[in-house]
Amino acid sequence: MRKYAIKKANFEMNLAPLIDVVFLLLIFFMVASTLNLHEVKATIQLPGTDTAQRKEKDEIMLYIDREGKFFLEEKSIKKEDFPDILKEYLQKKKTNRVTVYADKETNFQVIVNVLDVANQLNIEQLLFSLNHR
Repeated sequence: MRKYAIKKANFEMNLAPLIDVVFLLLIFFMVASTLNLHEVKATIQLPGTDTAQRKEKDEIMLYIDREGKFFLEEKSIKKEDFPDILKEYLQKKKTNRVTVYADKETNFQVIVNVLDVANQLNIEQLLFSLNHR
């Protein structure tokens, strides 16, 4: 009797070309989907104005020096008394506008504390100015 050798089918799949194709597709979609920031900026047109900003009469000015000392309307106040005194000023001037002039070397935690107090007192406009007007 003759014995026939049964050949087994080779079902192994080579994954190397498949992985190459997947990486090429990934790179293609990454490059195609990125936006150039300069192109986005060029398409935005901002509105202009002919009027200059004017100083509001009823605004409260808060000065903070580099050591973190508070001056409310050029009057030195303690950090602990700041919320109460600011509340009095807001009621007296009947305004919700406070402009903060802080030194560039002021500790950031002091600014965060001012923001917290403004949030507690429901101040509608809290402005940080770069230069004294």
